[in-house]
Amino acid sequence: MTYLQLKSELTGKGFNLSDARIKALHAYIELLLKWNRVMNLVGRSDAKFILNSLILDSFYLGSFLSRVLEENNRKTTLDLGAGAGLPGIPLRLIWSHGIYYLVESRIKRAAFMNQAIAAMNLENTFVINARVQDIDPGVLPAGLIISRAFMPCPELLPLANEMLKKKGMLIILSGKKFEGQNLPGFRMVESMEYRVNGKKRYFWALESNI
Repeated sequence: MTYLQLKSELTGKGFNLSDARIKALHAYIELLLKWNRVMNLVGRSDAKFILNSLILDSFYLGSFLSRVLEENNRKTTLDLGAGAGLPGIPLRLIWSHGIYYLVESRIKRAAFMNQAIAAMNLENTFVINARVQDIDPGVLPAGLIISRAFMPCPELLPLANEMLKKKGMLIILSGKKFEGQNLPGFRMVESMEYRVNGKKRYFWALESNI
């Protein structure tokens, strides 16, 4: 996918990014395709699939975060199990609040994200190459935690609560609609349904009440 094709795709979907941000996103996609040829970062290796099935999540998430977060929850963000930098790296092109840490235990994926951040000149965005349980206490507590298929809710919620400040926010990217599930230690603030490639997806915004 060329830069102009990417710009046309984004504009057609209602995302009007600056030329600099489109160039940065194009660099990310090209780098992702290159690395994906030698290690399985995202499965399928075509730019249109990556844009429509993965990156659009990040842009919808940016709009959701701007709506649900208070200013004091924007200072430190932990993106757990960041893998290939999704949703965090594209998200930082449109949502640049505070310090953003991409947490990933696998060395090669952490190396990829560091290279992508440098190629895109993303500010205040860093990789923590460690298990979540080994995060330096100096970066805690976080105001915001983002989790995309990192671990099941029963395990995630107590772990997130240990790392969040009081009334901090946990955002879960889910394939399931919230239907009154038990959320010990949290209260549901807002949820959002959206569609990517014709499939329904959801954001859950949970506030820590511990």
